[in-house]
Parts: sequence; structure tokens; C-alpha cells
Amino acid sequence: MIKLLAKANDDVLSHCRCEAPLASVPGQLDCPWCGCGWLVCCTNCRKAFTYARVVEVDTDYETFVRGDRQRGGYADGEEAEIRDCAEWLEESFADFAVGQQVVYLDGLYFALDDAPSQFDGLHATHDLDRLPHFVALTEPTHLNASLGKQSYWQDRERLELGD
Repeated sequence: MIKLLAKANDDVLSHCRCEAPLASVPGQLDCPWCGCGWLVCCTNCRKAFTYARVVEVDTDYETFVRGDRQRGGYADGEEAEIRDCAEWLEESFADFAVGQQVVYLDGLYFALDDAPSQFDGLHATHDLDRLPHFVALTEPTHLNASLGKQSYWQDRERLELGD
């Protein structure tokens, strides 16, 4: 049994209508404001949703990564690449409890009620009192008004990315 993520609900933003699908391996691009930097994708329809929950699945991480890549229409990939991704998933979910609600932000997973403070993501440096996903529970437009803005990401872009 391994820990993975499944869609928790359709709250705030959810384009996926699948019934309790697993979450895909993140595929963040250079345009995180489009949602790839702050939403989770479904392994079935590949559409995004905001909130995930930790579940246990009877498989192993490498098998999951291979299957996810195939469902997404990607080539098999190098074994080392699959292993690296599998290890990253295992490490990413290690500290979460089964049932816990989780969100994705710029290369990292956080418990929904975390107050992450300052951290470096894949694209930007963030300094947050609360996760925008948490704020959106009471202010649903907050996600698009913050993380959905290109300027949010460009104003915080990590300098080493531009070198």
C-alpha cells in the first residue's frame, strides 16, 4: 500500500467530473498561472481540481507513475526518470496522514490548513500567511485573483530561473 492523492471534492475550482479519481503526477510548465502551478489534475480526464485527499492504494509508486504517463499519452520514459518521479511522490506524501486534505502549489504539496510562510517553489518564491487555497474556502474568487494572475508569478520569479 502506498499513499496517493484522490479528488477530495468539487469545491472552489473543479473542472473534473470523474467520481473520486486519483491525482496525476504534477506536470507544471513555465506558465504556472494557468493552473498547472496550483491545481491538481485527474488521472482519468486530465482536468484540474483544487482539493485532494490522501488515500492508500494497493500498488507501488513506479507502477503508478508508468500508468499515469500512459494514460496521459506520454512515452514510457527512461527508467531513471520513472524512479526519480516515484521517489519524489513517496517523499512528498510521507508526512501526510490518510484522509488529510492536501493542495498543490509550485512543486510542493501542503496540508490545506498549513501556514507555509516563505518557501521557494519550482517557479517562484512565495511568502504567504495562509495558502490561497485555504482563503478560497471563504473567498472563492481568491485563487484566480491571486495565483491565476501572471503578475503574481512573474513578480516572485526565482532569479536563478532567469539566469
